[in-house]
Amino acid sequence: MSPQPVVFTVAAPDPVGGRPADAWADLDIAAITKQLEATGVSAPADQVPELTALVKEAESEGHDLFILVTDKNYVPFTVYRDIAHQLQSSTGGTVLVFGPGGIGTSSTDFSRVEIEDATAEKSTGAPVPQAAREIYEKATEPNVDWTLATIALIVVVIVGAVAARLLSRRGAATTTTADEIEPSSDDAELDADAGAGAANTSGSDADAPR
Repeated sequence: MSPQPVVFTVAAPDPVGGRPADAWADLDIAAITKQLEATGVSAPADQVPELTALVKEAESEGHDLFILVTDKNYVPFTVYRDIAHQLQSSTGGTVLVFGPGGIGTSSTDFSRVEIEDATAEKSTGAPVPQAAREIYEKATEPNVDWTLATIALIVVVIVGAVAARLLSRRGAATTTTADEIEPSSDDAELDADAGAGAANTSGSDADAPR
């Protein structure tokens, strides 16, 4: 009887900062979600008035904004983004998470590029209420739709090329027609010689004796 193979199971190491499910186990996500759905803000008391005003302003402009400010320092900083994703899956709209180690965002109102650009361009070291307002205002700024702009440019180029081609063909047709109608210089010379010959014949007939 052959011996059975020996199987070793090796556990994968935890990612930096712990597994996603454990990274923010010290946060009461259920309670935070409930508070965000009720007021839009979960933050220290001294920051609540300004942040609440921003949330109401966003609501008046058609955006659902939710802001969490925590004193928990997580490593890596992407944990704040993961927290924002989890909260946003319940609240919808746009979630901003501020912590000592970074900022996390998640949104269905704005694209990832828009929200990340807005976050990157906030003032360095700004207080949370100011930073939150800068992020929101930057995200809601009118942006050039480069896809539509590119399409429009392509259409203009194509129309211009077609118009130029049509004009070129029309010009060529006009030139050909003119060449067909206008007698050539050789024809004119032949006509002139024929006229001169006829005149000479008439003169000779007149000089001949009768």
